Amino acid sequence: MNNTFYNVVILDKSGSMSSIRKQAIDGVNETFGSIRSSQKKHPDMKQLVTLVAFCGCEQKVIYENTPIDEVKDITQNDYQPCCMTPLYDTIGNVCSRLHNQVKGDATASVAVTIITDGYENASREFSGKAIKALIEAYKEDGWMFAYIGADHDVEAVAFSLAIDNHMSFNKTEAGTAQMFAKMSSSLNNYISAVEEASISCDDDADFVERKKDVSKNFFSL
Repeated sequence: MNNTFYNVVILDKSGSMSSIRKQAIDGVNETFGSIRSSQKKHPDMKQLVTLVAFCGCEQKVIYENTPIDEVKDITQNDYQPCCMTPLYDTIGNVCSRLHNQVKGDATASVAVTIITDGYENASREFSGKAIKALIEAYKEDGWMFAYIGADHDVEAVAFSLAIDNHMSFNKTEAGTAQMFAKMSSSLNNYISAVEEASISCDDDADFVERKKDVSKNFFSL
């Protein structure tokens, strides 16, 4: 079974992220490197990248469903933190757009990683209740969601949004580097698990069920 794997990173660029701007850029680029390695390891699974950096001013689409071979490392020009945290609106818009493209395609695999250092405080289109419902629906299609955060109750926010996978990090140079290293290794392992499932499953329905199982254990694969 040939697959397309959608790697989605939703990255907070509110003003409070300024203190780890360089570390965030380095970490995203490390993640790109991990995805490139996965593409070489699993050549039959096409790796696409979506990266959206958000603040109250904009939801900056740096890449959207871009083949990893065409993805270049980001720079400070791509990531300039400022203002507020419209977390719900960004999750809702990014995931809804992707869902419209992949719905009905059971061979499409999606991993959504959300990175933020604070609570929602600026959304106007989506409520927390709406985002929870959206995530619950997309998880039924086998999507994986991971919530990574600092300086707030990460576990409580993840639970409120029906996200199974969560990780806290210390907002220091070392803590941020450690977080991105864990994120990259987990993503590599998850891609391998999805590839294994695609090979061993008998049909699309079985594949979706297997993805639902492995998606609950993103950080422990």
